[in-house]
Amino acid sequence: MEKYYEIRLSSIGIAVCMVVFGILLTIYPEVSGIIFTRGFATVVLLFGLLHLWRYTRARKFEMGGTGNLIAAILLFILSAIGFFKPEVILSFLPFVTGSLLIVDGFVKIPLIKEMWDWGSELRWSALLSAGLPLVLGIISASYPFSAATLVIRVFGIFLLVDGISDIVRSNMVRKNNF
Repeated sequence: MEKYYEIRLSSIGIAVCMVVFGILLTIYPEVSGIIFTRGFATVVLLFGLLHLWRYTRARKFEMGGTGNLIAAILLFILSAIGFFKPEVILSFLPFVTGSLLIVDGFVKIPLIKEMWDWGSELRWSALLSAGLPLVLGIISASYPFSAATLVIRVFGIFLLVDGISDIVRSNMVRKNNF
């Protein structure tokens, strides 16, 4: 058991980092999302510069390189959106997810008709099965930036709880062994 504690001691640092990041994500989800998006935009900008460099090398050796130029332009546009309008990038995933949930809810409407005659318990499960995705999809698609903020906040809460539980567990193991 002593070896287990020595191995887990190194994870205390990770747990503390999880708690710190969990607090930051929970308290400041908008800023955290914007920082993440700008970090993403920086990486995309670097890829755009790499494609631009490949284009200039290909042109230098008269090998075309039009694909690299187009990729560079598209990556520069995506990077600019990430830097100057991060909410567009952040709202894309909740909007797409919300749209898919709406489609899922509409697809399940015939299920409600089929299960209506099978009894009241199945009626409610069919209504929830179709209604819940519809409601969540409409909310996500209508307010995608708010949905992204909520997802970041929930992720922060999970990080916080997981980090605290790791710290508590490690302290309990240490107290029981020494």
